[in-house]
Amino acid sequence: MRFTFDPGKDGANIEKHGISLVDAPLVFNAPNKLTLESAKTSEVRMIDIALVEAVGVVLVLVYVLRDPDEVRAISMRRASKQERTLYVKNIR
Repeated sequence: MRFTFDPGKDGANIEKHGISLVDAPLVFNAPNKLTLESAKTSEVRMIDIALVEAVGVVLVLVYVLRDPDEVRAISMRRASKQERTLYVKNIR
């Protein structure tokens, strides 16, 4: 799987959330992730919520599947309390 992102968006994500989109594979490849689909935009955006054990934090990755082998990362951040609760309830 190939991971891509806009470098300008990565800089904005680092500034806003303190997390680089370079780390998107940590969430996307997490074994116990919860995947949702976002209906907020005209394109289908996927949302993965996963515990990244290397850092001990639940993270949220928003992305678009471009080609069968390309994940275009849009945003990554720490999960909100509501998202962490959703994750815990659905991953057992």
